[in-house]
Amino acid sequence: SFYNEPRGKLLDFCDWAVRNQGTEELPLQFDRNRVILFGFSDGATVAVELLTTRRFAAGVVCSYGYSGKELPSKAIERLSNLPLWVFHSQDDVIFDAQNSDRLVRQLRSVNQARDSTINFVRYSRYEHDPENLPPRVRGHSMGITASKSSELFDWLLDVTKYRRPDSAAGTNSSPEES
Repeated sequence: SFYNEPRGKLLDFCDWAVRNQGTEELPLQFDRNRVILFGFSDGATVAVELLTTRRFAAGVVCSYGYSGKELPSKAIERLSNLPLWVFHSQDDVIFDAQNSDRLVRQLRSVNQARDSTINFVRYSRYEHDPENLPPRVRGHSMGITASKSSELFDWLLDVTKYRRPDSAAGTNSSPEES
């Protein structure tokens, strides 16, 4: 498996949901080719890791926390041409906005090399916390801000209309480890 616990359990859950949709166990229906990951804070870091499996149609990354220098080139290659909208606030007291700056810079470099006419990577970088949270969590509000954005949801519907994941959620194929 590409990831150990708990990431493997998250992928197993996605597989279960796709297999069981429309059944008594899970009576809802969805387009398995339009499954989108939304991650906030540490969840944003996990979302980026899971997006490298290319089993998802797009991603929303809010207050990204990976503080390493850069993602490995294999991970960036797997994220290429994958619609991704990143949100971060400059005054985030939990995770430095430079984490998201670095991710966006890496993603844009690989995507521009492929097709400069498609905007696979969007970045909403705020100078000040739009939710005006208290000082102890100031700026760490991008999950709230993104979830209230009708523009984000319109964009997600548009970019996932024709794009299909390489391996749709619900299949058990996983790329080799990077």
